[in-house]
Amino acid sequence: MLGDQLTTEHGPLASADPEATIVLTVESVGLVRATRAHRQKAALFFGALRRFSADLATAGFTVDHHRAAPSFAAAIATHLRRWPGATLELMRPADRGVAETLARAAREAGGDLRVVPNPLRLVDDATFDAYAHGRRRLRMEDFYRRVRAREGWLMDPDDPSRPLGGVWNLDHENRRVPPPGSAFPPPLSFEPDALLTEVLDDVERLFPDHPGRLRPFAWPTRRVEALAALDDFVRHRLPAFGPFEDAMVGGERVLHHSQLSAPLNLGLLHPREVVEAVVGAFHAADGHVPLASTEGFVRQVAGWREFVYHVDRTRGDALANANELGHDGPVPEAFWTGRTRMACVADAWQGLHERGWNHHIERLMVFGNLALSLGTDPRGLTEWFTAHYVDALDWVMVPNVMGMSQYADGGGFTSKPYLSGGAYIDRMSDHCGRCPFEPGRRTGPAACPFTVGYWDFVDRHQARFERHPRMAMAVRSWRMRPAAEQVAVRARAAELRSELP
Repeated sequence: MLGDQLTTEHGPLASADPEATIVLTVESVGLVRATRAHRQKAALFFGALRRFSADLATAGFTVDHHRAAPSFAAAIATHLRRWPGATLELMRPADRGVAETLARAAREAGGDLRVVPNPLRLVDDATFDAYAHGRRRLRMEDFYRRVRAREGWLMDPDDPSRPLGGVWNLDHENRRVPPPGSAFPPPLSFEPDALLTEVLDDVERLFPDHPGRLRPFAWPTRRVEALAALDDFVRHRLPAFGPFEDAMVGGERVLHHSQLSAPLNLGLLHPREVVEAVVGAFHAADGHVPLASTEGFVRQVAGWREFVYHVDRTRGDALANANELGHDGPVPEAFWTGRTRMACVADAWQGLHERGWNHHIERLMVFGNLALSLGTDPRGLTEWFTAHYVDALDWVMVPNVMGMSQYADGGGFTSKPYLSGGAYIDRMSDHCGRCPFEPGRRTGPAACPFTVGYWDFVDRHQARFERHPRMAMAVRSWRMRPAAEQVAVRARAAELRSELP
């Protein structure tokens, strides 16, 4: 059982006889070191694996759990020396290439490996492949509508082909900023028990130079905790999730977000039970849970999460190496150290340092936006995201960073580069009021790096986007600006590229 398959509700363990089943689980030190993972990420996966293994043993399974193993291959070899010639049964990994790597390790150790289906998805391969057949460009919105209609979620009871409220997408209602002084219900925190404390001590010893603060650690690492986190979100943060899902507030790490990506990506929760809990709360709440909040969250899980998994499954090999824009710059040094005068970057970095997590706008429109405007190599940026985020797996990060954030595939499943100037940050946050840079300035030392970078990006790629339906207006605007201003923007952008790394 891999660290993102920690379930007895679904898959092979759902029907397994404990007295006749041996379970192999592995904490791979080599994998954590190879990715230089955030210490909270290492603790999350090791802790959840160790607790899952302990719970299986309590339930009567024979568990061969390898604490702090050098690698999966080493653990498999040790396992097969104890049970020579065994055939390992593996739930199909979500990440590409993992099954082949583990099968090779099993064969080299004198055993075999058989892959069985992975039921931790809402949409099976055949359903997605039928949708994608013949399409050069994929769009999440089309896919999402199909999923909702098929499942009957938030559909008109009088006409099941129509969405409830008459529209599929309520994003226009979800772009508000909380007024000053707003209170945000904190998510549940889970105090480490003795076993998890041992994990934290191990992580501190094994990975002292890895990024991120290790303690306090409060992530859910058991199914009972994950279910409590889901219930807490539905009760306390879901009602206001929608209106403020794109907002940023200095010092506030969660706002009304769920933080359920971590237990979902461990396998502790199934996406179906998460969506149905949210939809059920909407129907039971007599208006307390707005449709816009419910729809916005359902779209994230049933739409985007399922969509990017299948994009990675079907196009990930090419996407992982794409670089249509030819960007080759380094990841900004500020992303590693947090040392920057940009208030939005400093605040997002602090949250990332503390818990290995930011909400989607900080990821996309702060870190991703700045990196794109600077011309950062998308492959290096993907490695940075994968290292730093507790919910980062390859299938998550390759589409989200390479495709959505960095437009490295030239728009294979996104309709435009996710790029903005400082005006967007100013509109959706309270950061700019305490920042030395001015979002409306394009030139000079006080010019906002996001604004400078936006126009420099348009300048560098104007030939590509001059006929693009969503970027052509920006190109025309740039071309109408005085030549002296264009020269000044290019000069300031060059300075920023040399200063930020």
